[in-house]
Amino acid sequence: MKIGNVHNAKKVLAQLLLLAVPTVALVAYLLWHLNLSYQILQNDWQKQALYFAGGIAGAIILYSYRFRFITTAALLFVVYYYAYRSIGNVSVGEFDAFFASVQFLIFAILFSAGWICGFGFSRSRYFTVFWAVFLLAVQIVTASKTHTITASAIISSFLPTLAYAVYIIYTAELIRNMNPSERHFGWFVFKRLAGFGLVLAALFFLLLQTFNKNFQAVEKEWGQGQGKYDQNRSNQESMTKENRDGSVGNKDQTQLTGSLNKGKRLVFVAKLDNYFEDGKTPNPLYFTAYYYTRFDTLTQTFETDTKMPDNDLFKPDPSKIPIYFAKTDSTVIKNAHATKARKVVTADIYKTLLGPSEYVAPSTAFFCQPLPVEASYKDQYKSAYRAKMWVSDLNSAYFIYNPAGNQMLEQFQEQRFKTLRQVTDFTGIPESFKQYYTFMPKDPEYDRIKTLAQEITKDAPTPLDKMLAIRDYFLSKDEFDQPLFKYTNNPGVPGMPSANKLNYFLFENRKGYCAYYAGASLFMLRAMGIPSRIAAGFLTVDRSSKNPGWYWFYEDQAHAWVQIFFPGYGWIDFDTTIPDLEAHESEQPDGTPPLNMQQAYLVADGHITSVDTTTKKLTMSVEKLLFHDQNYESTRPDTLSIDGAVAQVSADSGAVPFSVLRKGMHITAASFAEALKDMTANPQESMADVLKRVPKPAPADEIKIIEEEATQQPHKNMFENIQPVNWLKVLATVLIVAAILIVLVFAMPWLIWQVIHARAKGNKATPQSAYHKYRAALYYLNQLGYSRHQKGPGDYARDTDARFGTAFYTFSNVYQKLKYSKQPLTASEEAVVAQFYTPFIQSVKKQVPLRKRTAAFLNIYNTIHYFTQPK
Repeated sequence: MKIGNVHNAKKVLAQLLLLAVPTVALVAYLLWHLNLSYQILQNDWQKQALYFAGGIAGAIILYSYRFRFITTAALLFVVYYYAYRSIGNVSVGEFDAFFASVQFLIFAILFSAGWICGFGFSRSRYFTVFWAVFLLAVQIVTASKTHTITASAIISSFLPTLAYAVYIIYTAELIRNMNPSERHFGWFVFKRLAGFGLVLAALFFLLLQTFNKNFQAVEKEWGQGQGKYDQNRSNQESMTKENRDGSVGNKDQTQLTGSLNKGKRLVFVAKLDNYFEDGKTPNPLYFTAYYYTRFDTLTQTFETDTKMPDNDLFKPDPSKIPIYFAKTDSTVIKNAHATKARKVVTADIYKTLLGPSEYVAPSTAFFCQPLPVEASYKDQYKSAYRAKMWVSDLNSAYFIYNPAGNQMLEQFQEQRFKTLRQVTDFTGIPESFKQYYTFMPKDPEYDRIKTLAQEITKDAPTPLDKMLAIRDYFLSKDEFDQPLFKYTNNPGVPGMPSANKLNYFLFENRKGYCAYYAGASLFMLRAMGIPSRIAAGFLTVDRSSKNPGWYWFYEDQAHAWVQIFFPGYGWIDFDTTIPDLEAHESEQPDGTPPLNMQQAYLVADGHITSVDTTTKKLTMSVEKLLFHDQNYESTRPDTLSIDGAVAQVSADSGAVPFSVLRKGMHITAASFAEALKDMTANPQESMADVLKRVPKPAPADEIKIIEEEATQQPHKNMFENIQPVNWLKVLATVLIVAAILIVLVFAMPWLIWQVIHARAKGNKATPQSAYHKYRAALYYLNQLGYSRHQKGPGDYARDTDARFGTAFYTFSNVYQKLKYSKQPLTASEEAVVAQFYTPFIQSVKKQVPLRKRTAAFLNIYNTIHYFTQPK
């Protein structure tokens, strides 16, 4: 007996080409993303896509005949069962059998998913809705594995799935309602798909334009600090961020990822006035940007915390401080709780790639004074500032991996250890302070770290000795006399994305970069009740033998290390990251440091009141004055005329021409003129008295433009309300956008009706009016469930009149005359056209309850049927 078919060959071909092929393409795209996150998939997405393709194609072809789903699915399950049982007999070895079974399960799941999808496309009218929702959920899970939070990333992640969802619902209904016997079948399908594509493209364009600001807000809030440098390298973390102007800065958080991206560009140059006791040997210090005191276990990210107790991080914006004027914060010294073995140290920082608003300095910094860059160095350095720090005598960039064979450094190291061994407990510090800096997540995974810490420090009596025991553990060797731990920028990720990466580093692969070593040290120290935190900034390397005390900092020196709090001595730096034996160090600095900075005798800060770019002269209202290092301020600004003929004009981006100066600009003008050298400052004078004594116009050598907040991108520092990436919020945002799209889709029948209905209103009897009324009547009846199907216009109109008591048949005959005849309408026929529409709609409304009409206008399938049925 021949098996009857449900669909003929044309419909099957249409389902394969118009439904199966786009579905396989989207599933392949999703599988490619999932393979990047799930190691168990073995990065074999092409073969996995073929599994799914085989299932969907086989099901569409099979179910084009009258086969039952339950019977065929049961048969497929039996085949799976016996195939799985036979794996153990075919595979050799326990590992091979396990691997083969995992691969078979992946095949079975994907083939079955394709099989169910093919059955749904072939037999179920409403399957496409559930399928679209399912794929959107999968895409949300897939997108949550990325840390590139940008507007373009969010749009590119969800736009294909959303577009596919709308496409598949429309096309499935188009194929269901098509007439395979119609002539020019291919042209019929092409016209409707092309029209649909144009409408869909326009719809998404409008949506993207409408919600573009919302996506950019998500990028700004959750993607802050994510670097743009070498972004094409996926699944990578960077210790630096790239700002919108191309400059570089440290990030206020760092996430444990599978690989670290390092650049080689020069970031800044620094002169550090810190030496050992001989006064000749430089003692380099790490330059700090942020402290990470909080760990997000969900995203496995170390973060800054606005609620950090006794905040001792000084974070000014040098670009907002006039040159030569200083900003000081003495509270950070108080919050450092350090009274022993401390001194004030000065550093001059010259920026090349470091952002204008970025501030880095050894801890604990409390002073910032922007400095001018001499004309001969302006091409090399964009801006500069002087920092002052309350520095511990026990700190050094040599930390605990000091160069072997240098007797003075070894003696220094032993002396600092001897001093710190005097601290045996932490009884003298506030309990709230201790609880905060020893906090650990309560989880079995972190209990493993605690157990390891107790094991490797069991013979260490003091906090310092426990720190050294952790160092020795990272430097230890295995049973084959090979290093137990290795430094690498590509440590890989655990098999499951949600797995604890620190545990994976400590107990499995033992490979990582600085964030892994610092994070592991942090939790081992905290597990033993030792207050600790992570510092992030730049590793200092003493390369220069020509200019002692000068240091060059490159992108690959961005670093993270651990700090321990010792009562009386404050926070002391320790670096447990083992040396990178395969590192290729940045090129040796071959430039000359900016030496012999000139002394400014007069510095005026204020706003331009007038400017002549031809003569290069301007006047300014002076709000603050620095004269021979004496500060003057006044509540009422005074006027000063400036001669800028020889002045170097600069902004945060570097040197600029004098012609950019405009009235109202905030500037700082500095003068090194010899005419001012012999003048003296009198603290008893007012600012107005000083300005009366200076030459008119006063010669200026430096003019610095101080950009206002409104003209610069806002700089987000740790004192603002920083929030980590919250994937629940991301999910909520995506769901809200998806909900809006779904509402728009289901509101489409009503919106279309409003357009058609508006065109049909009126009492005109023109052919165009008759066309709109006839079209609106057909759409209204179709949407309520009374479509024409294969009926002729007259039969359909008579049935409508019999059902609703309307005069549709009479109007239809007049409309057909207008459409196919060139004869003009009679007066009575014109009256029929003019008086038909409003009574018709009212009569239908009376016969159809409001509840039914409401439900009907939410039925998108009736709308699709109206526009896809052959006319």
